[in-house]
Amino acid sequence: MRAVTDDDGTDQRAHWDRVFKDADDYFGAGPSAFGLQALRMFKEAGVRNILELGCGQGRDSCLFAQEGFKVTAMDYSESGICQMRDRVSTLCLSPNVECVLQDARSGIPLPDDSVDAVYSHMFFTMELWEKDIQFILDECRRVLKSGGLNLYSVRNDHDPHFKKGLHRGEDMWQSPAGFVVHFFSEEKIRRLARGYDVLHIREFDDPAKQYTRKLYEVLLRKP
Repeated sequence: MRAVTDDDGTDQRAHWDRVFKDADDYFGAGPSAFGLQALRMFKEAGVRNILELGCGQGRDSCLFAQEGFKVTAMDYSESGICQMRDRVSTLCLSPNVECVLQDARSGIPLPDDSVDAVYSHMFFTMELWEKDIQFILDECRRVLKSGGLNLYSVRNDHDPHFKKGLHRGEDMWQSPAGFVVHFFSEEKIRRLARGYDVLHIREFDDPAKQYTRKLYEVLLRKP
């Protein structure tokens, strides 16, 4: 574990708290397309328990739990975690889901070699410096069992919003809506994947109302 010492001048945690308070299903009531893809991959790989980073209001964690997986769902937004706990209770999924309020920059509160898979959908594309991303990926590798999978998505440098808005350092730009987005090149992904086997990096489209995001699907394996 470590303390978070970086100043967050944009106060993204408070921003996400407000966003979630204003909309119970900010990203939609159903699971993401990426979550459905992950579900198929995890079933094929024989995964039984999953850690989701940046679970938000829990739409993908609930999907995994409904399919019989044990899920540890982690986010730093108190609003998101409170809403997710309510959703888990309503869906009678409490035996399969543990909701954890935690900033991943402070570490992952799980034992070594304890999970089959780590999942995150656009978590690393938040306002995280590369040194924070490296630390979190190292923590993911620590808690993964040998042969465990780390599946994540990030917005990439082909995205229409890359280098648009207010520059916040490194490859991060702030949108007019107040979200700070970290964009990734394939080279950066490979550089940050130290200690993992890189199984694939695939580009895919994520359509939104006004534009189509460009993302990478990244699949890593702990040797």
